[in-house]
Amino acid sequence: MNHVGSRQAEGGEPSVRRRAPLSSVFETGRGARIYPYLLVLPAFVIVLGVVLYPVVAGIVASFQDLTLRTLSRGTVSFVGLRNFERMWADPVFWSALRNTGLWVGANVVAQMVLGLALALLLNHRVRGLGFFRAGILLPWVVPSVVAVLTWRWMYDPSVGIVNEMLVRTGLLQEYFPILGDVRTALWAVTVESIWKGTPFVMLLLLAALQMIPRSVTEAAQMDGAHGWRMLVFIVLPQIRLAFAIAMILTLILTVNNFNAIWLMTAGGPLNSSEILFTLAYRYGFERMNLGLASAVATVLFFFLVVVTSVYLYLIRLRDEG
Repeated sequence: MNHVGSRQAEGGEPSVRRRAPLSSVFETGRGARIYPYLLVLPAFVIVLGVVLYPVVAGIVASFQDLTLRTLSRGTVSFVGLRNFERMWADPVFWSALRNTGLWVGANVVAQMVLGLALALLLNHRVRGLGFFRAGILLPWVVPSVVAVLTWRWMYDPSVGIVNEMLVRTGLLQEYFPILGDVRTALWAVTVESIWKGTPFVMLLLLAALQMIPRSVTEAAQMDGAHGWRMLVFIVLPQIRLAFAIAMILTLILTVNNFNAIWLMTAGGPLNSSEILFTLAYRYGFERMNLGLASAVATVLFFFLVVVTSVYLYLIRLRDEG
């Protein structure tokens, strides 16, 4: 008591050692170095669990005898490249690969061209333009299942509006099963996919166009750049990054567009609209061969990685040159 009292008498109040606030721990030294990593740690864990783990598990499964029978008996074993050999020996795989190339190529080219055209058209301050922008974005915000079922009804050979319009304009002599013919099934689904995906591309490119400084376009106009010269030499170089992002996203979304193909044609007729995604689904959930399905998915995954990497590399070379 006397000791405490003497401390109170000397200092007026008893000395209390206060802890530094938690924020100051991360301001200097080791805390400052690990603080950024702690901020991204939750997102990294989510990506690891939701993206990386399924990819690795799928690649591993492609080298295993993974079927419903082996799973139930607990006899899953490593089979090397047997699943890939069976996949390559299946003529449906090569048909699906060709259809995937046509499907992706037509979608990417059409969506990029139409998206750029619409973005250029809407990149003007015109009265009532907001209404047209909302109308163009409508296909993109419609749920994919609703859009697919609507187009399937429109293609119906008995009551569909597409057949009705073609017959009335004289392009067809009689009603035609558009989704039931091997010559038109894939292209009919492609039209629906282009209609659904183009507004997304337009939105990305329109945002990029609105970021171009007016001083750049005005200077180009003063130098005599108009029309195609303005587009090719001024506008496109200014939005090349957004254009690359839009193309890569369109490529990935088109490859993964399962709903359109499956709900409209289910890969038919006679596999004429079968793509690799639907083929993987068929292997996995109709044949119950998850190893074979994983082999198709692995090929599809590395196809996307290679195409995306090459495209980004070419963009980088162009920027450095």
